[in-house]
Amino acid sequence: SSGINAEWPLRPGEMDIKVGFLGAGNMCQAIAGGMIASGTISPGNVFASARTEGGLTKAKAMGLHTSLDNCEIVKKCTVVFVAVKPHILPGVLKQVADTLTTDHLLISVANMVTNKEMEDLVGKKIGVMRTLPNTPVKVRSGVVVAYPGTYCTPEQTQLCKSLMEPLGLFSILPSEHLIDVTSGLCGSSPAFFFMMVDAMADAGVRMGLPRQVAVSLAAKTMEGSAKMVLEGTEHPIQLANNVCSPGGTTIEGVYRLSRAGFKGTVMDAVIGAVEKTQGKEMRYNY
Repeated sequence: SSGINAEWPLRPGEMDIKVGFLGAGNMCQAIAGGMIASGTISPGNVFASARTEGGLTKAKAMGLHTSLDNCEIVKKCTVVFVAVKPHILPGVLKQVADTLTTDHLLISVANMVTNKEMEDLVGKKIGVMRTLPNTPVKVRSGVVVAYPGTYCTPEQTQLCKSLMEPLGLFSILPSEHLIDVTSGLCGSSPAFFFMMVDAMADAGVRMGLPRQVAVSLAAKTMEGSAKMVLEGTEHPIQLANNVCSPGGTTIEGVYRLSRAGFKGTVMDAVIGAVEKTQGKEMRYNY
């Protein structure tokens, strides 16, 4: 059974479906790792391919079936994740086009490649789902945004959701072009948050804390703050104001961040990442 006509919604642990990854790099490891850790699918039902044996080392260590042949993965799996870099994707899809059938669901995690581009490369009326997961899906606290292609059925959309929802927040966007925007907001921003944790930890070390303690404290504080935003109803700025006593220590720090152009710098970083995705010229509105 392809699994596409199964009863919906499928609960974690019930998915008897073979899932393949064309490309066994970081994104394959993050998504497959998240699915396996959440009990959505067993490692024995996950297949991955790469161009070299070296590229399969980590996939093998995770217990996945591996191959150097992309077509073999497509033959064995109903759901196929295209997890290669955007510039490699056209060649890979052309290579497997003849092996793909209308029973397949093709899920792309490649940035900047549209559903129509994938449909044209395959040359068949195949269900295609463009997604953009960020790397924290590996610890099941990620964000996955998605938009279905022309031939993607409601059942296939639900199948994609069932597979990827355990990885974090799963959201079907109102239009495909917004995936480019989330690329900067959710895809690139983990790097910005890691930099923030590092900067905070450096400050802790500067003032006498052991580094590992400083890193843990900074990261956990960030996690807790994010939880308050997600689980509460107050605006982030109101939450910040709640911590600031008149003439106190927090408002002193807030003043220094504001003086350094903190908000504008963060907005610039996100907008720059989005514009790079959209292929626009970098521009600075100073």
